Amino acid sequence: MVKVFFQLEPDEDGYPPASVESVWARVEPGAPGFIIENTPFFARQATLGDTVSIRWEEGVRWFESVVERSTNSLVRVAFWDPACLEPVNDALVKMGCVTEYTEHYQLLAVSIPGEVSLLDVQEYLQGEAGRGGIDYEEPILRQ
Repeated sequence: MVKVFFQLEPDEDGYPPASVESVWARVEPGAPGFIIENTPFFARQATLGDTVSIRWEEGVRWFESVVERSTNSLVRVAFWDPACLEPVNDALVKMGCVTEYTEHYQLLAVSIPGEVSLLDVQEYLQGEAGRGGIDYEEPILRQ
């Protein structure tokens, strides 16, 4: 496993709150690049399972482009009410999603595999957002 770094461009509101994010990736014999092994919290260019090319710069592997897209979609959930974290995470995992949480930003990164209904996940998150405890964004939709 190696780290692949993404350069991030904060918007006028300062989001994302970082200028760089790294994700784990692996090299598989015969693969045309590095396969992303965890769900990014801020990068919008690639997600879990994507094969990416990199450029070397001062000993760092920087994301260059997606070479092969996975069937995974990427959604992120922000928590205004911390009590919502466990039930929302549990519901998404039960649907078949892969999740990672960063307490520092109260942000859940959600990978939705191609065989999981994106519509079901979206309907669930819309309902939860309507109750006011969360909000979410959909940077990569592939279904």
